[in-house]
Amino acid sequence: MQDEIYFFCKKCRKSVGATYTITGNDDAPVLPNVVIKCSHNHCKRAMFLKNYTEKRLIENAVGDKFYM
Repeated sequence: MQDEIYFFCKKCRKSVGATYTITGNDDAPVLPNVVIKCSHNHCKRAMFLKNYTEKRLIENAVGDKFYM
């Protein structure tokens, strides 16, 4: 089982510098009301996880990376 999940931008495939530590509670909300920005020069996306639980995050992660 993974201990941390790293967030990456789906558009430019680069790290956004945010991580999430797995707590073990599948129903726990993941980063509610937090805006994550991709700050690379050609990509200025702003994303937030709406209604995401830890279980859904783990299911959609590729290895220890989550592309958003």
